[in-house]
Amino acid sequence: RGELYNDDPVLQDARLCGTTASLCGLEASLQAKDPARIERAIQKILMLNAYLFIQSGIPVIYSGDEIGQVNDYSYKDDPDKAVDSRYLHRGEFNWSLAPNRNIADTVQGKLFHALDHLEHIRSSHSVFDTTADLRTIDTWDSSILAIVRENAEEKFIGIYNFSDQDKVAWINEDDGMYTDLIPGRELEAKGVQIPAFGCFWLCRRKK
Repeated sequence: RGELYNDDPVLQDARLCGTTASLCGLEASLQAKDPARIERAIQKILMLNAYLFIQSGIPVIYSGDEIGQVNDYSYKDDPDKAVDSRYLHRGEFNWSLAPNRNIADTVQGKLFHALDHLEHIRSSHSVFDTTADLRTIDTWDSSILAIVRENAEEKFIGIYNFSDQDKVAWINEDDGMYTDLIPGRELEAKGVQIPAFGCFWLCRRKK
């Protein structure tokens, strides 16, 4: 759920406003009280953040994203803000939800600790330094993106499934076993089966 910004009816051009959680379906899923849809929305949010976290530079989490904050429609009641739909994702931080980050089975707990886990992984591997080489490799599926980061010590492959279907990333790296840094399991970087909206952070030490 989001809203258009600077919508041009002639050029059919516009920007999209909304919090990450609402744009990924969490708001609608919570209102529907559908556990399966809620989990799917959480998976989308985490996948997109995992994509953000492997980019070079400093990743920035928008305030409220760490607890799954949804759109704030109250801006429409303020004459000074009502004309600017960007206030949809500029609502005040929802402090009433913040304590839930310490409760593992809540939306806030799942998002907060998963993002914290990604942060710790990123800070403990040199392959995320800005000096690492960066390239993509073909997955033979337009809905799957595979990004390689590599330096003298490590080789990293981030695989992202932007589809709502389980897929196979048809990569074929012949250089040994990798560790998926997120769950800590080992696997080959060949014909990787990846769930809908899933992501893998595969890493191999060279020495």
